[in-house]
Amino acid sequence: MLDLSHRRELDWLAQLVADIRAAAPGTNPLLVGALARDLLLHYGYGLQVERATTDADLAFAVADWDAFSAVRGTLLASGLFETDRNAAHRLRHTRFGWVDLIPFGAVERDDGTIAWPPAGDEVMAVIGYAEAAATALTVALPGKRIAQVVTVPMLAVLKVLAWKDRHRYTQGKDAADLFLLLRRYLEAGNLARLHDEFPQAITERFDFEPTGAWLLGRDARAALQEHSTRFEQVIGTLDEILGPEVDPEGELTLVLQLNPGDPDSALKLVTAFHAGLIGRSVP
Repeated sequence: MLDLSHRRELDWLAQLVADIRAAAPGTNPLLVGALARDLLLHYGYGLQVERATTDADLAFAVADWDAFSAVRGTLLASGLFETDRNAAHRLRHTRFGWVDLIPFGAVERDDGTIAWPPAGDEVMAVIGYAEAAATALTVALPGKRIAQVVTVPMLAVLKVLAWKDRHRYTQGKDAADLFLLLRRYLEAGNLARLHDEFPQAITERFDFEPTGAWLLGRDARAALQEHSTRFEQVIGTLDEILGPEVDPEGELTLVLQLNPGDPDSALKLVTAFHAGLIGRSVP
């Protein structure tokens, strides 16, 4: 458990979680996205986050689209949430801002995507969300409230998948979040682990950030192996995305979004992360 119960600046998030659970009893939302990044890296480990957010991305396991509509309907019926005319899955809390509702589970198609009804022309990849929920970290918030939050390794997985879905129109936000995770993973409580578990990585050629990126990929792979019923599919999807992005002769779209001023360093990070994900040793 990550204890943030003393962080009074998170009172608003504690109340938001309480409002959702009161309005839709029985739901167990998973906090993902940039707000999860802030809780884990900034509040949890004191790392600086340049682009803080108060938008909440909440993932819900649902049995079917009717169940998702029921959750959305109960939230609106509470009077605490308002609709967004442009997106059925996006609500505004009357006090705390935007909330995105992300369904996963039985509504997924065979390829791990969902197609928002009724037209089904808005497609979103949610492969990895079930695994993120299975490995979630419990976070204690002020007022004795509890939230389930995606772990850093699974957040990196979700960021890769989100980047593939929307990098053409989100101004590099997913790439920026992934860049932070890749660069700072050792500082997020993992440096001692590296010395204890992987002393072979500490050589005269030791490169701090790429080694952390490799460990992040390795930890994501281990979480998926333990908790996923579709391990090969998830890893295969990630490999299809990242494989072309670590080809020095390729377009390097992700690399250039990660760090346009120093693409060589960004390529090292993505290559190391990819190596950890697919089970290769420290590069």
